[in-house]
Amino acid sequence: MTVRGSVAWQALDAHLQKDILPYSLKQLFNGSGAQRFNDLSMEAMGLLLDLSKQKMTPKTLSLLIKMAEQQGLRQATQMLYSGGEINRSELRPALHTALRDSSSEKYSDVHVDGQNVKQLVDKNLLDMERIASKIQKGNWLGYSGQPITTVINIGVGGSDIGPNMVCHALAEFRLETKFPLDVMFVSSMDGSQLAEMLQHLDQGSTLFIIASKTFTTIDTLANAETARAWLRKKIPSDSLIGQHHLVGCSAFPERMAKWGIPSENQISLWDWVGGRYSLWSGIGLPIAIKLGMANFKLLLKGANAMDDHFQNASLHENLPVMLALTGIWNINFLGLKAHTILPYDGRLKLLPNYLSQLEMESNGKSVTNAGEKVDFDTSPVIWGDVGANAQHAFFQLLHQGTPAYYADFIVPIKRTASSEYTKATRTQLEYQQSLNLANCVAQSRVLMLGDDVLSWDQSIVTSPDRLYPGNHASSTLMFDELTPESLGRLIALYEHKVFVQAVVWDINPFDQWGVELGKQIAKTTLNAIQKRQLGDADAEDATFDASTEGLLNHMFKHHH
Repeated sequence: MTVRGSVAWQALDAHLQKDILPYSLKQLFNGSGAQRFNDLSMEAMGLLLDLSKQKMTPKTLSLLIKMAEQQGLRQATQMLYSGGEINRSELRPALHTALRDSSSEKYSDVHVDGQNVKQLVDKNLLDMERIASKIQKGNWLGYSGQPITTVINIGVGGSDIGPNMVCHALAEFRLETKFPLDVMFVSSMDGSQLAEMLQHLDQGSTLFIIASKTFTTIDTLANAETARAWLRKKIPSDSLIGQHHLVGCSAFPERMAKWGIPSENQISLWDWVGGRYSLWSGIGLPIAIKLGMANFKLLLKGANAMDDHFQNASLHENLPVMLALTGIWNINFLGLKAHTILPYDGRLKLLPNYLSQLEMESNGKSVTNAGEKVDFDTSPVIWGDVGANAQHAFFQLLHQGTPAYYADFIVPIKRTASSEYTKATRTQLEYQQSLNLANCVAQSRVLMLGDDVLSWDQSIVTSPDRLYPGNHASSTLMFDELTPESLGRLIALYEHKVFVQAVVWDINPFDQWGVELGKQIAKTTLNAIQKRQLGDADAEDATFDASTEGLLNHMFKHHH
């Protein structure tokens, strides 16, 4: 039996029918007054989570907590932190929390495959600092003696999305160096992204980080081969290329070595760190290079603070738990299939993409840990953009469209202007931040109340095409200022949210077999394409469906 057949689920369903569905969000507010915000908002570590615009009551949260307790959330959390085999399909732990806890002894007794986890993490941080510092000081020289001034991270998925998002979000915290130091990211399989970059770069001053947990990811290795071919145009030997222009990050040192990356240029990964949870590991080397190791450690510190909160706070006051259970309520009981992430800060432009991978790759599952088919929805479809930009794009659908969804508004309260700016510029930036905050709060209010926000002005007459139905649920996450620490807390908050939902649904958030089959079939298809391009008589041996066969024939016809 899945969780849907449990006593806790049935209690929630009864509560939905009796106490929630008969009422609009406006009526729920009218029934509780100002107390609603006090009852449905919570604050910890400088993060305010407002759930008062969700279609729920305090009773809803209490019933959801009972379901989480019924599903063994506390026991699962203990297993997560202690190194138990929480990744049940692959029989391994998921210890990304250990990556950001270097200052305590919490993990000093945790061993995986006979290795002390804390010692591995501490060594990794030293290796990252050694490499980052050498580049930042201008002491990492290319084959011709030039300092490295461009670092290109080649990765895909978790080896790209996380560090790219952080580097973009915290660009103003970049380390000052004696010379310009650019950190770039390449992930596109088709090669166009990398080809465009290489046109403007010099082999003697460019370093590539090849980031792949398995070091077999075809997307990454294809780009890496292109980069190496470009380096070979100027550099006389692969030995010089590997020594001066390549760094690798992988769980397989022998594969990095075979590819030509010397051991001193390697950073270790481990199978107990999932790709989408890996920005805290050596995969975060681009962050350390761009922001400096001190800021990278502040990012870790912020995440570690959220780890401690998640592990120790009561469920009623636990931010990740509350965010997770609200999502379960929306998805499984209110039937909302889509979730939009709306950061009101241009620096967080890449956050929706990061969270879409984190949640949909983790919880996009249809089978429980026991192998039983689920009879409820798991992860919603997630999308989003910077809120101020989205207002001029898909907000039309949010306000007047028909799909059912819920939203997360994410906004920092302050935006500190550089002291280098003039007083007039700082004043203008302060005004713009106030304008930004006003739009964030106003949009969530309109989503909730619709036309009723205009009720104070009876002179306004609306025509049918200008009606706003309202009654759309949203959460607001507000924090003081975007810094390495606050970003670390925010990311870890969503990581733990995903874990809580997985526990309640009894699914495994730490594997991603859904991405594997397509990759395998792509290899078969690539083989067929290459054979046809070479005129191989056996090219027709592979059996495809009519659509695939038609597409391959079209490709072959136009290739020639």
